[in-house]
Amino acid sequence: MALAGVPFPSDVQYFVEGVIAVLMGLALVPVMLAIGNPIPSRTRTLVRVSGVTVCIALVASGLGLILATAGLLGEAAPRLIPDSAIVVLVAFFVWLTMASIVLRGPTAIERWTFWLGLLTGASCGLAVLASILMFDLAQGSVVTNATVLPLFLVDLLLWLSLPAWLTVVVVGLSPKSAA
Repeated sequence: MALAGVPFPSDVQYFVEGVIAVLMGLALVPVMLAIGNPIPSRTRTLVRVSGVTVCIALVASGLGLILATAGLLGEAAPRLIPDSAIVVLVAFFVWLTMASIVLRGPTAIERWTFWLGLLTGASCGLAVLASILMFDLAQGSVVTNATVLPLFLVDLLLWLSLPAWLTVVVVGLSPKSAA
């Protein structure tokens, strides 16, 4: 899924986006609650609270998409639901970048968290920029074999750097790496 980059959205796409948003929101809550725990401070508490807030928004927007595709929100879901889901997803990647910057530290794990967070945030920004350029500014743009590969590579970078960031964060939370 290229963030809002599908020219003809369908219910199936919204359903898949909703399921991904709900699963990401639920799966990330424990990480958000534990992140930055070794050294309590106001900044780290703010990172945790904002992370949990983003997770709650991910679950809510995902449920909205799922309910809309099931027809439980009327005949045709309002355009606000898919748009808000995209905004929440981008907010998650903005949070991820912010958390990586705030939690930067001297250890190798913290440096990896920082750099992978920046890579993930930048690749999300690149995907949003590509979607805006391709589908909003170039109204006559058509998805062809020439445009699919660049969009796919940007999305691939985004969805590979996210699990890498999460892996480094979880490794950093383990007791052995803290010692």
